[in-house]
Amino acid sequence: MAINVTINVSESADQPRGVRVAHDGTESLSAELDALRAYIADDIAPFPPAGIDSFLSHFVIAVQFLEGERKGQVVPFTLEPAVQTVARSHPFIYGGAVARHEIGVAVPAGSKLRATITEADFHARPAKFFEAGKEHIWLQILNLDAHGETSLGPIRAVLGETLRSNYEDIFVPSLGLAQSLGKTGFPARFFFSPVAVFETPFGAFRTRPGKTLQARRIVEIPPIGSVSIAEAIPLDHVDAVRAAAKGGRHISETPPAARLVALAHPIDAALHLPGEEAFRTVQARIR
Repeated sequence: MAINVTINVSESADQPRGVRVAHDGTESLSAELDALRAYIADDIAPFPPAGIDSFLSHFVIAVQFLEGERKGQVVPFTLEPAVQTVARSHPFIYGGAVARHEIGVAVPAGSKLRATITEADFHARPAKFFEAGKEHIWLQILNLDAHGETSLGPIRAVLGETLRSNYEDIFVPSLGLAQSLGKTGFPARFFFSPVAVFETPFGAFRTRPGKTLQARRIVEIPPIGSVSIAEAIPLDHVDAVRAAAKGGRHISETPPAARLVALAHPIDAALHLPGEEAFRTVQARIR
């Protein structure tokens, strides 16, 4: 690539003339590109094929009560690290809603969760996701059972298979996706819309579907590091969720009992076990 520079040189005060000097700038641009590639080289990689990821993760939470004697109080607590398993799809180029994708995820033998995901199954569509022409991986939490001794007493959070088994009538799958920042592969942006039940000494509460945990940039799956909520998540009494369903009402028509005003979900370390073995390990631990 040639860069043309025009220099005006005056032989006299009123007699300027134009002189064109050609300079090859490709060497400088190539050096800058090489430096950029070296800076992010380890972050550029293809998406993995379909499979099951397992890892240790924990929750850091602040809950605000919206009713009862604790109304208005904000209580922080941390749950202990727990093994989590997540099924992922093969990577594919998202073609927009018109493509009507029906994507298979690697649900293991023995699981009763659905092995396919459609776009209609997602309860959340955060900005900058579901962009046509970008490569996607669709994800489903298979299982998570987290515990902790807190200032509120013992608390347990269940998602995925355990949630379906214990609360089948109000079960909602926890889905997410990774979407390339470029056209394909990593780095990528990431979100999950988890639906959990928190069991506490003063009742069981379900998170309201449609809220998300997000990471603006990930370079691997599982994304070691932390994701956090994008907004407060309402918590509804399980009995209120059931009553709303029985009465033909949407739960959003009922005031929540509490809300999660802060939640970080650090993914601490990958578990180096084959996916199905990890799933069986979690199942056995829960039993």
